[in-house]
Amino acid sequence: MSKYQLGIDIGGTFIKYALVDEDYHIVEKRKVPAIKFDTKDEFYDYLCSNCKELQNIDFIGISAPGLIDAYSNVKSYAAPNVRIMYGTNVNNEVATRTNKRVATINDAKSAGLCELKIGNAKGSKSSAFLIIGTGTGGCICNSEDVIYGKDGFAAEFHHMPFINFKTNKIDRQGDYCSMTALIKIYNDKVDEIKSLKYGHEVTERYLKGDSVAKESVDEWINNMSTQLVTITTFYNPEVICVGGGISEEEWFLELIQKNFRRVLEEFGTPFLTTEIKRCKYNNDANILGAIINAKMHS
Repeated sequence: MSKYQLGIDIGGTFIKYALVDEDYHIVEKRKVPAIKFDTKDEFYDYLCSNCKELQNIDFIGISAPGLIDAYSNVKSYAAPNVRIMYGTNVNNEVATRTNKRVATINDAKSAGLCELKIGNAKGSKSSAFLIIGTGTGGCICNSEDVIYGKDGFAAEFHHMPFINFKTNKIDRQGDYCSMTALIKIYNDKVDEIKSLKYGHEVTERYLKGDSVAKESVDEWINNMSTQLVTITTFYNPEVICVGGGISEEEWFLELIQKNFRRVLEEFGTPFLTTEIKRCKYNNDANILGAIINAKMHS
């Protein structure tokens, strides 16, 4: 086997590449802009033209956004710059251009697989992963691998429905639990001139004791705790790992753990023992998970 493998993380803004050794250490990484193309061939030509060191690797692991089934078919649209991937088979497109074995996995599932094999869910028989970003990505695993479901849609936690009794419509839980949701919660409480653009601006004000920011974060944390209890109710995993940049903040992890237990008590299920942990790997989880998936399935 070659010393290194190539991991690719396709995002809406950047495409990241990394050479990874057999112990899952990243020895070299770089990124290029995600460019919007008119045809899928232009996109995949661009993607593969930036692959380096192909002569020294055996396989390529790819993490990509959107609904991707176990056979690497892209079954939903993602960010504007990579929407052209819809309807394509990533493995076929990349293998044809690189003459390498390829395996592709959804980005949240990739992060979950990384945590299952080498992260904070290692050794668990059942686990779930909630990734907090612009939306809320998700993944569930058994003791060995990611669970996809019939259509590859298993654990798309953002889309878990609930009835909004204010509007009498069915909403998505992720719209109330993401970083985008935090910004909206805050901006709905202030005049337009005081509105904020980024989630970290809200959390910075929260940590400084701003009353509106505190009210907003408390509401947001309650929403997220409810989402975690929903996950616990239908799957009851040993552990749920929370990822995304916000999960690296100690105050956030302590707050979500405390409120998760509170919601379990209020819901009448204090006997549930699912643990809430942070993801061990964040920035590199997609790349490493893609390599692990490729090693298992390419």
